[in-house]
Amino acid sequence: MKNIVQPLVQRWRAESSSGVLVPASMRRPFRLWMTGSLAVVMAAMIPLRGASEAERNHALRLLRHSRFDVSETLQRIELAARDRGLSVLARVAGAPPVLVLASSIGGTLVVMNDADSRPAMPLSLMVSAAADGGADVLVAAAPEETLANDWSELPRAVVDDLQALPGVIERALG
Repeated sequence: MKNIVQPLVQRWRAESSSGVLVPASMRRPFRLWMTGSLAVVMAAMIPLRGASEAERNHALRLLRHSRFDVSETLQRIELAARDRGLSVLARVAGAPPVLVLASSIGGTLVVMNDADSRPAMPLSLMVSAAADGGADVLVAAAPEETLANDWSELPRAVVDDLQALPGVIERALG
C-alpha cells in the first residue's frame, strides 16, 4: 500500500502547494521525458500494431489521408520532416509501419498522463493502407488533458516541433 500511496502524495504535493488537488485539465503530465531509446519506442508503438480497431481508435487519431501508397507516404513525410530540421529516430517496418521522428534538438517526446497509462509519443506516426486506396497517417491521440498540458518543462524547440507536425505532414502530402 505504501508503494501506491507515497507516489500519489508526492505528486499531489508537487502539483498543488495550497493543498488543493489541481483539476485534471490543468495539471502537468504524470511523466514527460525525451528519449532516444529504441526500447522505449518499441514498447510504446509496437503493441498498437496488433491492437484491435477500437483500441487503435482510442490510442491514435487520423492526422491526414494521403493519396499516395504507404511507401511513398513515408518517404514524403521523412523528406518534409528533414526539411523542417527533424530527424528520423526509427522507421519500423511491418504492417502498418511506424515512423518515429526526433525533435530538432534530438530525442523524441514521451508522455504519460497517469501512472497506468500507455506511453504516448506525439512525434510518432503510423501509416496504414486505406480501404479506399492511398494511406492514412495516424498520430498518438491527445486526450483533452494532454492538449491543455503545461509544456513549460519542455525546451521551446520541442514545443515548436510538436506544433509544426501537422504542417509538416500537409507539406509532405499536399
